[in-house]
Amino acid sequence: MALQSKFHAGDTAPQRHETDGVDKILLAEAATFDESRIQSVLVVDPTSGHLLDDLQQVFPHAAIRVVADSLVDERTIHASHPDVVHPSGLTLNDEPQQPASTHTERYPAAIFLDVDLVVMRLPKSLDALDEFACAASQNLPTHARVIAGARTKYMTHSQTQVLHTYFGAVHASLGRFKSRVLHASLPVQPTQQPQPYPRTAALSTPKVTLAAHGGVFSGVKLDVGSRFLIEHLPDLLAAVPDATLFVDAGCGTGVLSVAIASHREGAHITASDVSRAAVLSTRATAQENGVSDQVVSYQDDALTSLPTASADVVICNPPFHTGTALDTSAAHRMFEQARRVLKPGGELWTVFNSPLPYKQVLHAEVGSTRVYATNKKFTVTVSRTPQP
Repeated sequence: MALQSKFHAGDTAPQRHETDGVDKILLAEAATFDESRIQSVLVVDPTSGHLLDDLQQVFPHAAIRVVADSLVDERTIHASHPDVVHPSGLTLNDEPQQPASTHTERYPAAIFLDVDLVVMRLPKSLDALDEFACAASQNLPTHARVIAGARTKYMTHSQTQVLHTYFGAVHASLGRFKSRVLHASLPVQPTQQPQPYPRTAALSTPKVTLAAHGGVFSGVKLDVGSRFLIEHLPDLLAAVPDATLFVDAGCGTGVLSVAIASHREGAHITASDVSRAAVLSTRATAQENGVSDQVVSYQDDALTSLPTASADVVICNPPFHTGTALDTSAAHRMFEQARRVLKPGGELWTVFNSPLPYKQVLHAEVGSTRVYATNKKFTVTVSRTPQP
């Protein structure tokens, strides 16, 4: 592909807003391509519409499309650019117990159709990068280019190796704005057939098979917090013998949903997560363990799609990071929505890192909260909503 420099060293990307260093270098690197040869741009997981606006300036004649793992990001982009987003198809219909779609592909082939350039941030997870690169190499046109940026301090040689598995040419840009970009081109078929996603692994304690798409928290390993909560699950369930309607908030791979289903026959678990990859992982985990009739998983923003006073118990292992940054805002939203979704006298079971001050937050936002179990690393609390 012919190159044509529109920016010079030290230039910044075109912008009318605050843009971080990664977006700046992505735009600067994108601008080195001949705009007449870029007719279709795929942007992966943008967090706002600003990057799209700037890319449209760089490629005024190109069609821009977006695929986002996060439902929040998808809705944010859709609000300002309604015609560019590839919808997840994993949210609820008007009937809240039925998933809107049975889509199983993390990256449908259609999103890569006729794409000339892919613009993305390098994901924190190597598995997430591997899953995307595999799908891209199988479905992109042979002339397509991929540019993937990140803060230099978070970049590793392993990311380059992953891209080399699926692309014949990979090189790094010079560093600018404390960031770099990896360029990948010439899609190839790997010399060894890659293990398909979702990946699976059979655990012995608890006896469950986990399924995980790339980037889902803890992958096919059971995280320590969920293990601690599962250890106490039989006693927690025994204290609410009549509970049948459960909600798994931030379901991840679905291990908590499957644990409840295996301990209580007849329980119905609604599992939700903001991440498309997590919802697909939960559906696969439920299928692997033969409890798909008990577990319904869908994409949601902190339970906002569920009816008020519709659950007996909400169970939650909330996130406290966004990418590489500490961020507890998602947990606070989950707590707030859990109170709304729970029936009067319903319970929220939460596991979290013991240093986090969640007990006070739960008491204020949900109701009376007690510590059920604790160790040096994790705490399990039980919060009860007020009775009328």
